[in-house]
Amino acid sequence: GVVAGKTPVLCRSVNVGVVDSIQLTDNLRGVLVKMQMTSEATRLLTKDTQIWVVRPRYGASGISGLSTLVSGSYIELEPGLSQEERRDFVGLEQPPVTPKGVPGLHITFVTDDAGSIAPGTPILYKGLSAGKIETRTFLPQRGKIEFGAFISKEFTPLVRKNTKFWNVSGVDIEVGANGLQLHAGTLESLIVGGITFGQAEGALSAPPVEDGATFVLYDSLADTKKFVMRNSLPYLLLFSGSVRGLNEDAPVEFRGVRIGTVNGVSFSYLPNDPERRVPVLIQIDPTLITDLPTESTDPAEKFVEQSVGNGLRASLKTGNLLTGQMYIDLDFQKDASAATVTEVAGYRVLPTGGSSLAELQDKASALLDKLQGLPLEETVKNATAALASIKATVEDVKKTLGGYGENGPLYQKLSETLQQLDETLRSVKSLSGAIERKPNSLIFGKPGKVAPPKGTPPP
Repeated sequence: GVVAGKTPVLCRSVNVGVVDSIQLTDNLRGVLVKMQMTSEATRLLTKDTQIWVVRPRYGASGISGLSTLVSGSYIELEPGLSQEERRDFVGLEQPPVTPKGVPGLHITFVTDDAGSIAPGTPILYKGLSAGKIETRTFLPQRGKIEFGAFISKEFTPLVRKNTKFWNVSGVDIEVGANGLQLHAGTLESLIVGGITFGQAEGALSAPPVEDGATFVLYDSLADTKKFVMRNSLPYLLLFSGSVRGLNEDAPVEFRGVRIGTVNGVSFSYLPNDPERRVPVLIQIDPTLITDLPTESTDPAEKFVEQSVGNGLRASLKTGNLLTGQMYIDLDFQKDASAATVTEVAGYRVLPTGGSSLAELQDKASALLDKLQGLPLEETVKNATAALASIKATVEDVKKTLGGYGENGPLYQKLSETLQQLDETLRSVKSLSGAIERKPNSLIFGKPGKVAPPKGTPPP
């Protein structure tokens, strides 16, 4: 413990003062320690000076303060960089992981679960120590945990805007099409925890970050490959047709690139709509397709409004023909009528366009209407009459040439022609009957026979 008149104040192992007195604060929630500093040490007392009690500790960074088991606890003073003098300080509960003035990069991690990550947890790059976790803070309003981290100077060029950080405190098992894959960190990270980082394979180099940049801390390497939105915006889509096949968590894409997710499909979003359109709530992140600041949503909202004015529309597209799964496609439509982002029932509404399935159905219906309007039956009858006339003419010629011998080449040629005309005439009559019974058989063909159930005896 700290003892008045005995406990020294040290700065880098040099005695710069002694504890003068110890007393409780007025609210009884803390301890007030007064120190008597040497005249040479007063210049060390600046605005960002850090002070803490050195005693035996065990943490992620190892064991420290063992010497105090013999000499007793003491107060450590770490001078700051500020020139502004100060005489009152709040002592640190834990010693700082990184001393003041060490060159490097200070960044922030945000995650849903702290796990075994704590101040002092190492940050690794390909097995090498690249930094440490300095602080851990709970954010009650967001329900997340925030970590302050320090990256050493030699590794700062590797930290860029598209860098991914993930937890390597355990063993990550991934089962996929390529079999079983096992990912594990170093022995140190398995025991005390650890974080590593890198870029996705094939990713282009992004600009470096500055002090204070914020990153998502993923639970595993596999999670870094999942879709994550950094600055999402909610929008409501209203569809007049069926949205069958569109489910929650379906992707929202812009020209094949995923930029959002379907949050839900429910009439509860707009229960009093007189047109009974189907409301679909989506979330999109415009920063995934353009270079926009992530500190505020205002630039992203303006970007979406400008894009809608230039013809950006949302439409339903088929993602899988076998399962019928649908997704939302955002793209610019050349012939789109003028529209803006409106607000209904507290939701910002994006204008929608026709779905690909509805367009296909409309085109098929229009084609069938045209086919039914064509005089197909009359045309086939005329063709049949023409073929019958040709056949009669060939018969007359055959009779006329009968006297020249049936074995002659001309006679044989006429016989073959007559047989071909007979076959053509039968085909035309069959086609005429099929069209008369079902005009759309020209598109869809004849219906196939249904296979009899197993075990049914043959006819």
